[in-house]
Amino acid sequence: MRYNKQELAALASHTSQSFDREGILVLKEKQDSFFRRSEGSTVRWFRLKGNLLFYMKGPEPWYEPVGVIILGQHQVKVQGQDENGHWPFQIVWENGICYRMATFNESERTLWLKAIQMAPYDVMLSQIVTLKEKLNRIRPIVDITTYRLQKGIVADMNEVPLCELAISCDNLLCDAHGKPPSPLIVLYVRYHKGFCVKYGTTEIVETCSNPSFSKTILFRASDGLTGDALVRLVVYDVKERVSETAVPMGFTSLTLSTIQEAQRLRVALMTRDNKTVGFVTMNGWSLEPSYIGTSPIHTNDRNSIDIPQKVLCHRRSQSLPPRLGLKLKFPSYGNLLKQNFVNSHQVTYRFHSGLGGDITVHEIMAEPKVCYQIPIQLLDIYIEREKELLEELLSVGELSGHWQSRQLDLASTHISLLKNYCHSKRCLQEADHAHFKASSKKDDPSLEFAPTNLHLQRMWVHNDTLNKTGFHDVVTAGAFAAHSHKAERTGGLIRLVQQVKDINSTKAALNSATANKIQTEYDNVIALRKLREDVVTDMDRIVVLLQAKQNADVINTLEGIKAKVKSMLRLWEPSVFEESLAIIGWPTSSCGEESEKLAMSAILRLTEQLSMFEQPSSDCDTFDASSSSSSKETSPTGDSPSLSSSVPNICPNNCPKSTRDSIKDIVEGSELQFHNDYFNSDERNRLNHSFRSVRSPVKSKLNDSHSLSFDANKTRHGSLRNDFKSSASLEQVSYRCLMDSLSGKKTSKKETLSSIGNVDSTTRANNLAYLKTIGANVELNLITVVDAVTRAVETDNGVSEEQFDGVKTVMWQFKQSAEVLVRWVRVSHAALRLRCEASAWARENAALQARRDTCFSQALSTATAGLLCWFCSVPGDVVVKLLSSDLGPLCGFEGLLSLYSSEKAMWGDMVVAVEDLQTVVFTLTKVGHSNSSVPHVSGSRGALTVYIPISDSLYSKFTNKEHLSFTITAVFFNIGVNEKATLAEALGETTPQYHSNSDNLDRLNKYYHKYNKIFLADYVAASRGSSRTKPLEEVMENLRIAVHKKVPKNIEVLHLAALATRLMNGIRFTSCKSAKDRTGMSVTLEQCAVLGSEYHLAEHEMRKALGIMRSEGCRRENTYKNIGVRKYAFTKKQVMALPEEYRPPAGTYGSSQT
Repeated sequence: MRYNKQELAALASHTSQSFDREGILVLKEKQDSFFRRSEGSTVRWFRLKGNLLFYMKGPEPWYEPVGVIILGQHQVKVQGQDENGHWPFQIVWENGICYRMATFNESERTLWLKAIQMAPYDVMLSQIVTLKEKLNRIRPIVDITTYRLQKGIVADMNEVPLCELAISCDNLLCDAHGKPPSPLIVLYVRYHKGFCVKYGTTEIVETCSNPSFSKTILFRASDGLTGDALVRLVVYDVKERVSETAVPMGFTSLTLSTIQEAQRLRVALMTRDNKTVGFVTMNGWSLEPSYIGTSPIHTNDRNSIDIPQKVLCHRRSQSLPPRLGLKLKFPSYGNLLKQNFVNSHQVTYRFHSGLGGDITVHEIMAEPKVCYQIPIQLLDIYIEREKELLEELLSVGELSGHWQSRQLDLASTHISLLKNYCHSKRCLQEADHAHFKASSKKDDPSLEFAPTNLHLQRMWVHNDTLNKTGFHDVVTAGAFAAHSHKAERTGGLIRLVQQVKDINSTKAALNSATANKIQTEYDNVIALRKLREDVVTDMDRIVVLLQAKQNADVINTLEGIKAKVKSMLRLWEPSVFEESLAIIGWPTSSCGEESEKLAMSAILRLTEQLSMFEQPSSDCDTFDASSSSSSKETSPTGDSPSLSSSVPNICPNNCPKSTRDSIKDIVEGSELQFHNDYFNSDERNRLNHSFRSVRSPVKSKLNDSHSLSFDANKTRHGSLRNDFKSSASLEQVSYRCLMDSLSGKKTSKKETLSSIGNVDSTTRANNLAYLKTIGANVELNLITVVDAVTRAVETDNGVSEEQFDGVKTVMWQFKQSAEVLVRWVRVSHAALRLRCEASAWARENAALQARRDTCFSQALSTATAGLLCWFCSVPGDVVVKLLSSDLGPLCGFEGLLSLYSSEKAMWGDMVVAVEDLQTVVFTLTKVGHSNSSVPHVSGSRGALTVYIPISDSLYSKFTNKEHLSFTITAVFFNIGVNEKATLAEALGETTPQYHSNSDNLDRLNKYYHKYNKIFLADYVAASRGSSRTKPLEEVMENLRIAVHKKVPKNIEVLHLAALATRLMNGIRFTSCKSAKDRTGMSVTLEQCAVLGSEYHLAEHEMRKALGIMRSEGCRRENTYKNIGVRKYAFTKKQVMALPEEYRPPAGTYGSSQT
């Protein structure tokens, strides 16, 4: 242990200190001289303070201290009176150290022994615990958060507080050395039943006798407060911030009604001895509603939107000097945010501008409900897709030789993914916390699809001098990364995807012809399915129009159907499909016992090879039921002209829409598509991309199980199996699909097509002729439909019931024939997949797909939460103007990850996840009785649509409903700031980060040029008349210069990118590994920058405001929610490695947990 000699000497010498005991003792100690060593007795003055026993040089108290004994974990031995008449005792430790002392009488020794016995720290600690327990029994004290949990009180951000209290003190007493105290005020509320609650605290003001506290306290009626509640203010002098050691100075008590009525009170602070230690001034305001037009963003009221918004106002301000009668606003957040964000935590402040005015700041942190809702909905889409791919794969029937082994291998890959998705969905539904995933659970594989520590960080500001009000939102979340995927620690998704797409790979180049062929057939499939859906929709519309006797519309719709069916027939290529099926063999089907034996033999073989199934799962039971029901639906009867007696039952009749979308992954074989083609799409030609090395056309690796350009270890596939112990029901449903395909249930078949194996030219010609008849049946049925509808329209007396039934019948026949056509396309592509997709490649690609799905789910949930806030914060005319110009909102993602060790993989994951967001379509919906106020996701993997609810007033502003759908522009800038970033820069690992930031700058520049065409420079300047912010043009130029600077920890890039995003009315996102520590520093820094530039916060208040927000604000509460400790997880060395602007205040860090 190390001690400060001067401080110990000062503590022992100060006579003003109240020592636990002091007096004369005889100390027996060894005395060394030049000639001999002896033991002698010395009379000294001893002082006991806590567990420190000081002794002086002489027997009087004014002598200087010469030594100290640290009491604790010792034993005291007592002896009888010695020959000198002294009463000795010894203090002995286990290591042999012994101090021998004596008193001059026995009673004095008894008092010293009692004091020494009570001195050790563990004794004092046990006394404190005992006293607290007694005090709680007499007067229980809990903090307000615990009280609300016990009472089930949910904080409502829209609730009007009873009162807001701002506190200041004056003339607080200094200590004996004239040092001013470091005051902290704790406010307690005693309810009428005697129950006491620690209701709130102020910040600590260092060494000040006349502090003015910036943090204010809100009294809420939902906490059960009434006017007769007793409010007690206790002033503490904080001696040491790290250990939070504080000494009470004085207190005062008032009823809440007194504070409300007086509005401004100055009362004395008293000790228990009725001594005055200073004065406290309380400024309290009751709130009253006021309806004014105000903009919910950072603009002046004269530029506000024309929708009246309810704003609550103070009756009086707390300005110094006070200016009476000035109304200060209180925000109303709206019902839409209330319905989508829960568990809000609010902190309020009062700062001063450079002109002496007040700046009211409300800081709110809330949990978005979409944290688990969006991942669950995405998992439903992924599960449905895998189910349908598995069904298609088994729809080709029983194969022989290596085709069957390949079929079983591919089926096992789909089943592994199904287990992964089903298990994750169940865990999200059964999570302990319904809307929040703590950072301590980021490595939990069962919750990996949910974003880590997702929160809305909202700041509402009002400057009464400028008459300026605004909302400023930042969405914080942990890095979009697959933390549980431990095998890929080198570069994350960006490197894995680049390796798959490597255009320099010779094997990939050899397979380019096959990839192009698959892509062409895939385009045909998508077009066929879309055309069939449109035709079915138009026919249903014709039925409605015939009932309404709108003959003109019927004729127009009929012409459209003709054109679409012609397009379908042009895309129908029987020769291509016959070629795919001829290689592996056509689906076989026969009735009777032989077919059942074939099916059972296939099931037994599948059982032997799929040994992963061990335990049943409730999720898989649900999947089993849905899949088996779909597989049992009736097939078209033999009377339908679209079927031949020799056609096998290849697939269930009624295939869901998402099945048709999932064909994309089958036909591309080894190229699993995620959220549109990531590297080869038209959209990527129109947008700037975040990494250059992967912009080449897709080079799929087909027909060669060894042609893999990256080594995703085999354990990844194994982990999909081992992490999620499977279910018999998944096995059963795959068997049931196979059995239905083989046995041909609910169909009457008398013939079978050629068996598997070498097919002669005659048989191939017959098969081709049959496929051609399918197209002919579609064309024939169309002619029948056209004739029936035309006759119905030309009838003068209206459509008879018999004619109406005839029209419905021929339409049904057309739908069935078109369904058969699409079904054969599905089987053809399953066959193509069996030909071209190597099993090993499929397993590795499945692991890559699972990782990409995980990261994308986190990113989409975070982006949806940001969009919800954006539509509630930005003026309606700005929203309409942006979406009407097909520009969409700008989403600025800020990363604080270092490119070192595991965080390098997190960065790589996040780059790809942010990139994938640009392929999602967002559609606005009006909140009403039939529409939910919660976002929801629909579509397929390659065509996702997220429906965002907006208010009726905003919805009505869109004259063209086509503008309700949009895509976002996402940019991601990352700069590491911690000690690992220093290592990464020293090792030269930050080059990928530099290229990524440069590419995102190019994308941001393109958005900026489009934005400037929509919002002219004079409009932007007018909206920021009182702002100190630099012009957008200058910001973009400075950002360009900063991005291309190669300097360590170039945090200027982050600041300028955030500023550019705000100036272009964008959405701000901030992330680090867990969105707790570095993110907290970044968010508070950005908030103070906004206060300074937009609301004229005084320069001398900037550092103060930053310290208060970090020590007392919402981000400090965020650390407690995540790890149970109200400290940022920085060590002292880590703090020193941070840039100065990102360092937390003393006493707010020190936890080693992350």
